[in-house]
Amino acid sequence: MGGRHRVPPLGVPRIGVVVIEFSVASRRLPALSPLEPEPKLPDTLYERRQAELRSRMSAVGLDALAVYSDREHFANSSYLVGFDPRFEEALVLLDEDGVTVLAGNESLSFVEDLPLAPRGVLCQSFSLPGQDRSIQSSVGDALAEAGLPRNARVGVVGWKPMPGGDVGGSRAVAAAQFVLVALDQHLAEPWRDATELLMGLDGARTLAEADQLALQEHRATRASRHVWLALEALAVGRSELEISQAMELTGLPLACHVMCTSGTDRVNGLRSPTDRRLAYGDRFSTAVGLLGGLCCRAGRLLGEADPELQPWAERFLAPYASAQRLWYESLRIGADTGEIAAAVVNALASHEIRPLLNPGHLVEMDEWMHSPFVPGAGRTLRSGTAVQCDIIPVTGDPGDVANCEDTLAVADEPLRAELAERYPAMWSRIVARRAFMADELAFELASEVLPFSDRQAALPAGLLSLEHLVCLGR
Repeated sequence: MGGRHRVPPLGVPRIGVVVIEFSVASRRLPALSPLEPEPKLPDTLYERRQAELRSRMSAVGLDALAVYSDREHFANSSYLVGFDPRFEEALVLLDEDGVTVLAGNESLSFVEDLPLAPRGVLCQSFSLPGQDRSIQSSVGDALAEAGLPRNARVGVVGWKPMPGGDVGGSRAVAAAQFVLVALDQHLAEPWRDATELLMGLDGARTLAEADQLALQEHRATRASRHVWLALEALAVGRSELEISQAMELTGLPLACHVMCTSGTDRVNGLRSPTDRRLAYGDRFSTAVGLLGGLCCRAGRLLGEADPELQPWAERFLAPYASAQRLWYESLRIGADTGEIAAAVVNALASHEIRPLLNPGHLVEMDEWMHSPFVPGAGRTLRSGTAVQCDIIPVTGDPGDVANCEDTLAVADEPLRAELAERYPAMWSRIVARRAFMADELAFELASEVLPFSDRQAALPAGLLSLEHLVCLGR
């Protein structure tokens, strides 16, 4: 996100400096998109997803999936049944006979309103401390009521894949330990980690349907609107909290907490806003992530006439913008994501810059689902992939702060035609964004690249003059 830190860097080679032709030029920023009603995922979509998971289960010899969920880690259960528990943990069981949701005192009421009307089973162990446990407190009893056979071959889906090296080869899954203990006690044979079926780089959630992409574009559009409203409200003397008030957040669920932070010599981009007041020359970062897309911008509070701006842009912003354009222009169906990552790492290394994290990652209802953008990964981009441009540039100077994160998707011609036909307003926004990136930013995008953010890839050189962008030559 807009300021992760203390992460080991990707290895980068030292190579000769590449001269970049650029300017800090005035560009007409397009208007922010008006708010529209949110697309709804149809019940038939959940039917297809559940059928696909049953097929995947059968292929690996599983009878049932036990999908763990909690307030922070709900994307897998949301994908399957549209369920995100509030305050509590939950467990979604999927087998050949249907879907059952084990939920606590408060979240059980949610189950009645879910698509396809899954069965709900009360499990009061998922409830908060001090609440009633007199009806059914045992997870094991809830599993029995749900009808999970003791001889079932069960795969557990945690909230992220766990590489064997992370846990020393131990049997582990990213889920609450008390749930795993209950499954051990209930089942005749050990459960298996099945997180890869949903979240692996070949998992079911890595390719989005047209309806899912429409929902994510809607969320990404709103996220970018919130961020740019904050940027337009920037002024010396205003507090971070006052700037965040200008975002006009609507109450849609967040994928991460709202970030709006500043600092004199550095900025912690993950911090929530405070009463700190902005000063000229400050470093500033802001990000909003809704379920489906995130937008972030970071930089310095400088005006276009500031004598510091041009040399700072030449040394730091131009190489960053050049690497970002290289990333965008490399995206196409069949492109090798490892090669894209390596090219971006090398381009930045030429100017003694490194990406703090992977140069890009997959995004769905969780802000970071996985990332194939690893040098040497040997993965290829496929139609229906939603990704986030997340190249966070780092140098030896903590005052070098810039960020330009936006969400997009890659779609082949049939998927583009479906989106254009079924979601014409969305498609009009995408066409306009591609035109802005081509005409004003000189990006040459493949036809399959669909920008989901307003003012996609626009990087202001100084945050007190938003229309003066870092523009690259050809």
